[in-house]
Amino acid sequence: MAQDKLQSYRERYDDFSDHFSEQRKRMLEDLQFSNPADPKQWDDKVRQARETAPGGARPCLTFDHTNQYINQVVNDARQNKPGIQVLPVDSGADIQTAQSIEGMIRQIEYTSRASIAYDTAIEHAARCGAGWIRVTTEVTNPRLNEQDVRIKSVQDALSCMLSPESIEPDGSDATDGFIETMMSKRAFEKAYGLKKAQTSWQGGNKGWFNDTAIRICEYYKLKTAQSNRLDVVLPDGSSKTLTEDAYWAEAGKLGYQPQVTAQYMAEDRTVEWCLMTGDDIIEETIVLCQWVPLVPVYGNVLWIDGKRYVCGLTRQLMDGQRAKNYERSAQIEMISMQPKAPFILPFESVEQFEPQWQAANTSNAAYLPYNALDAEGRQLPAPQRLNPPQIPAAFVQGAQMASDDMQAAIGMYKSNLGAPSNATSGRAKMQDQREGDTATYHFVDNQRRSIEHIGRIVVNMIPRYYNTKRETRILGLNGDAKVVQINPKAESNHAGDKPVINPASGTYDVRVKAGPAYATMRQEASEALTEIVSRNPELMAVLGPTWARMQDWPDADKVAKLLLTMAPPQVQAMEQEDNKLPPEAQAVVASMKSQMQQLQQQMQQMAEALENAGNEVDKLEGDKEASMAEIEVKRVEANTKAYDAITKRIQVLGPLMNPAEVQGLAQETQREAMEQPDPGQPPSESMGIPEQLEPPPQEMQAPPYPAMQPPEQPADAGFFTPEEDVEQPPSPGFGDAPLS
Repeated sequence: MAQDKLQSYRERYDDFSDHFSEQRKRMLEDLQFSNPADPKQWDDKVRQARETAPGGARPCLTFDHTNQYINQVVNDARQNKPGIQVLPVDSGADIQTAQSIEGMIRQIEYTSRASIAYDTAIEHAARCGAGWIRVTTEVTNPRLNEQDVRIKSVQDALSCMLSPESIEPDGSDATDGFIETMMSKRAFEKAYGLKKAQTSWQGGNKGWFNDTAIRICEYYKLKTAQSNRLDVVLPDGSSKTLTEDAYWAEAGKLGYQPQVTAQYMAEDRTVEWCLMTGDDIIEETIVLCQWVPLVPVYGNVLWIDGKRYVCGLTRQLMDGQRAKNYERSAQIEMISMQPKAPFILPFESVEQFEPQWQAANTSNAAYLPYNALDAEGRQLPAPQRLNPPQIPAAFVQGAQMASDDMQAAIGMYKSNLGAPSNATSGRAKMQDQREGDTATYHFVDNQRRSIEHIGRIVVNMIPRYYNTKRETRILGLNGDAKVVQINPKAESNHAGDKPVINPASGTYDVRVKAGPAYATMRQEASEALTEIVSRNPELMAVLGPTWARMQDWPDADKVAKLLLTMAPPQVQAMEQEDNKLPPEAQAVVASMKSQMQQLQQQMQQMAEALENAGNEVDKLEGDKEASMAEIEVKRVEANTKAYDAITKRIQVLGPLMNPAEVQGLAQETQREAMEQPDPGQPPSESMGIPEQLEPPPQEMQAPPYPAMQPPEQPADAGFFTPEEDVEQPPSPGFGDAPLS
């Protein structure tokens, strides 16, 4: 049985080889011609004839210009990375689940390093007309047999063949396909053991391991089966599509047969895969996918008589490149064969100076001597040098025409490659670049179609391989990762606090959008937002979080979260609805909101306290001023009373005292006034002045009394002079006799 299956696979491979033999031969020639490490751009017969030409080998020089055009197309595709987008189709699908599946595909691309597969495929398409991308699976949990989908590259463009009957540009209608691989015998033994037959698969792609390697071949074959499907109505009123076996199982659980609204035959497709050597089938398995997971990326495609012809840029550049090489080689050959500029002179003029003249073309001698006269004294002509050989203009023009032919063949000119042109403005230069991109845009568009089919294959495989409850990582457009739970038995998607999806619920389709890389778009958006915010600073409260997330600073996300806490409530609500604010950030925002409210309340209370304290201070200041005024009035009144008492005392006692006593009383009063610590304090308690009163202010105080001098009296005034030695009578009022 195994040998019969192997024989049928060989016969199918022979059909493929016969159909693609001519195409694979051209593709091999294109790859060898454009090989940057060893470009084989001379025909073997021409090279052999020039190398064995009579009289010596002729030059066969190579001036490769093909790779600059190929790199232009490939690098342009690298700068505009395609992105797979998942779209909900039927009522069982929803946008959130589509976004989660899209994030799973981005994670699969990241883990698989799918960008290598995409770049390799379009490079092969630009070089030889066809590249390849494949989808495989990888066991990540052997204990539970959990497998993840992977997108892999095919490094050898000649190792793959797809159904000759396939006509779709993405190979979506292919029924089978082959992939050949070369392995060393040691690697084969390590992978599959010594018991397996080590006979190489007899393929057309010989490779370079002929004697020390084994050729193995993978074969994909699409299998189709028909099954009966029933659309039923469940007790909760919802509808569901079940197979016949699932219908009877559901009826056993419910205890009755659910109502059937429709019955039809559906097609179930899977893919058989096997790995073969020349005499044995090493492995076999079933790939759970409805398409052959081998996708071509074509370059130029044209159908003639029911046969597809493909080619890349190399085939169009080939003749122009050969003409370029021939013109430049012939030009260099002609120049190298011409002698250097010789001298014309009579032999007698250089006798005795032959060594100097023989080294004239190789030395830097300051002068060359010669004989002006011969042996008989006759004048000899001076040596003359001929003009150097001129480069024929035909060679220069031929080489330039060959370059122009290469550019015209593919529609890409020097200005498209960055060379100076007549365009002076930036808009004109961009227009030149756009014209070159338009001429080769079909390469990028064919890659987009193929990647779109890759997305459909992955979307179809996800519910079949992710059929157990597990957690998986998904990636956002900006590279942020989060974890979702896959639960094939979940009745609804995104239920509960943790995101839960059921990939088997609903139908999804795929589209691919090609454009600048996310980093480029983020930089452009950041520059635009920076300009908007600089012109309208009031928009920072609204656009600040988004603007900060687009920056390349360290802790840019932290800055965005801080700005989000100060954003208006409408912006924060929108961020939460778009799931752009993670739960931990929401907790931080809520905590900071509470703290901000507490701070605002405290600030309000402090403001009220400051206002009350200010009012109290104003009141105290007013009371103090009133008290000081009252104290001042009392002080003035007390001092006035004290001085009135002193004045009255003097007035009363003055007539009863002689001038000397009056003078002593005045001096004593002045001394008591001067000895007081506070001028407002009364001089003495005996004088009848209250001690608790203070003196009036300095400016209100009366000057101290002057020393009282006795008035001048005449001799006959009844007073005796001090000089007179006469006994003085007692003063009135101071003797024993009472006053009358």
